[in-house]
Amino acid sequence: MVKNSRTVFFFLVLLYLHTEYGDLEKLNKKSANFVCDFNNSTLTLVIRNGFKDEQVIKCLEAYNTSETLIFSNSRLKRIPEYLDILKGLVNLDLSQNEITAVSFDTSQQMCNNLKQLVLDDNDIHVLRAGNLDCLESLEKLYLANNNLSFIENGTFSVKLKALDYVHLVNNNLTILDSSIMSKVLLSNKTRITINASRNSITGFTNSINITINDIHKSIAFKGVLTHNNITTLDTNYYFKMFSVTRPLIQLLNMWNSGFDARFNPFICDCAIFPLAIALRKLHSMDPDNPDFSITCGTPKSLEGMLVRKVHADQFNCSVTHGCPDSCTCFKTIALGLITVDCSNTYHLDDLPMTCPVADKIYINIKSNGMVQLSSRAYLRNVTVFDVSQCAIADIDPSIAKALEGRINTSIYLHDNNLENIPKTFEKFNFSKGQVLTIDGNPFNCDCHTLWMKQWLLSNKNHIYHQDKIVCATGPGKGKPMVEVPDSKFVCQTSLTFADILFITVGSLLVCVIIVSVTVCKINSIQVFMISHFDICRYCFRKRKHRRLRYDIFIAHSCEDDNIIHDIVDNLEHHDPPYKVCIGERNFEPGKTISENILDAIESSHTSLLVISNNFLRSAWCNMEFREAHMRFLRDRNINMVLIILEDLDTSLVYKELKLYLGTHVYIKYSDKHFRAKLLQSLPIMITSDIALDETSPLI
Repeated sequence: MVKNSRTVFFFLVLLYLHTEYGDLEKLNKKSANFVCDFNNSTLTLVIRNGFKDEQVIKCLEAYNTSETLIFSNSRLKRIPEYLDILKGLVNLDLSQNEITAVSFDTSQQMCNNLKQLVLDDNDIHVLRAGNLDCLESLEKLYLANNNLSFIENGTFSVKLKALDYVHLVNNNLTILDSSIMSKVLLSNKTRITINASRNSITGFTNSINITINDIHKSIAFKGVLTHNNITTLDTNYYFKMFSVTRPLIQLLNMWNSGFDARFNPFICDCAIFPLAIALRKLHSMDPDNPDFSITCGTPKSLEGMLVRKVHADQFNCSVTHGCPDSCTCFKTIALGLITVDCSNTYHLDDLPMTCPVADKIYINIKSNGMVQLSSRAYLRNVTVFDVSQCAIADIDPSIAKALEGRINTSIYLHDNNLENIPKTFEKFNFSKGQVLTIDGNPFNCDCHTLWMKQWLLSNKNHIYHQDKIVCATGPGKGKPMVEVPDSKFVCQTSLTFADILFITVGSLLVCVIIVSVTVCKINSIQVFMISHFDICRYCFRKRKHRRLRYDIFIAHSCEDDNIIHDIVDNLEHHDPPYKVCIGERNFEPGKTISENILDAIESSHTSLLVISNNFLRSAWCNMEFREAHMRFLRDRNINMVLIILEDLDTSLVYKELKLYLGTHVYIKYSDKHFRAKLLQSLPIMITSDIALDETSPLI
């Protein structure tokens, strides 16, 4: 009886549906393209081309037991309210429509029952906070191909308790914010995957200020960021952002979580080096994990190479500050080394005046225009000094002091035009692992270079290719210098009567010329002597007893500190040393700047003014010039020296300075004899209680 009742009820339902709606064929005939197709076994209803609400509603009412609805190609602008008809709806697919915003005006019951929502291929540009709050049972959310560019903070709120997968593939996202992880903070057993591949993501932000300690080790968070625009990963920045203080321990606690960032155009430079180290360690712990196979996008030489396999010394980055013109400077972070490469682009006749600051410097210059080497302060930090294959014929003797004493350094002077090297190298203190090359130079083998033979033999472990250090002149011409007998290192002395007569007449003429030139060029001669002969550092210069607190007060702009440091260093290491006063070091606390300036000028024998455009723009520097000038005019025993750092902007030069420059000699910092001219303009300071003996260099 019960079975018969059920049969009768089933036929009554069919009769009702047939009477009310007609069969499915008649429903589809009302619109040739409209599709309303129901699969009874899976309880899946498919609606396509549902452009008329009345047709769609009738279809929904006919199959109101559907648990899955695929409602596509129907030009929907929003999520329709009439979906409430499907009381048991669990999976909703609204892909391939024209929906612009995610909002639910349906019943709370239907909203709460949804476990999967597919909104692929719509026109959703923004997700707003609150749009998804009613979907407490939602597990899967698909938003691919929507031109989505912004997800507002709070969109993935704590109300989405069941969410475990978000599909954001092929959108226009540029930043991935931590707010998308809000859900993972709800439980210690949470699992969630965010697939944001094929976007334009370049980095991460942390608008909700979560820290690494907020993510429990049992949380499994997976971020898929393949095929985006991530080029770098500043570990210091992100460690600070997420409060990572103990990377190894804290990141191991997140072993179940991670990001897949493969197929991004990573720039393999200094910034990415820490990531390379981390990837090596992680790959050794889990070699089958594909997430550790990130590759380099640039530079070209590393393109496609696994980041974890790039050698440490290949992670370089450009350096611009202090880099000489026509040179390329880059830093190798793993070695702490800055390379200054001037090969084939350098046109000056001497070493650059500036160089990036570093503890290790590699200088590489290849130029036929470079004919001399002058000492520079940065040479003290040189690890490799390669000036081979240039046209160097003259070396400043003081350069030996700047280059000696550093372990495992290389100095390459081979293949130049050196006929000799300064005798200061005879006492060159080679350090462990230090290397020097001088082969390929046309050395004169005479009495003046005999010392080099013994020097070479004594330093076989440091001076390489001694068999190629060949005599270009003298009896030993064409032979290695170390193989030429000492007796062959001679200077020609056998002269005929004609030679003697010629030399005598010539000498008289030379003497006349020298006397004439000396009278006219005495100042230039003094500079030359001071520059090239160490003993003459004390010649031609005034002596003055030290009676004041300082020998020299240096007035300068603080923006020129790098150059000032070099000048001060040379003066304070002069023999005898000068007592130098500079504002930032010697001004007395508690006094005003003007008081300190006046006191410094009055307490110094010499006022040294370093003039630059920065100096001319400074009111305090202007005051320093005027006060020093007034003291100079008042007391002619007081010395005032001007150094011009650069070409001055004439509109900045005030009247008193212009008058002084027009009537007095000043020194240009760019002058190759700058140091000699500076010493020439400064007196040698002596204390009144020191008696000078005949061996003193001041005599």
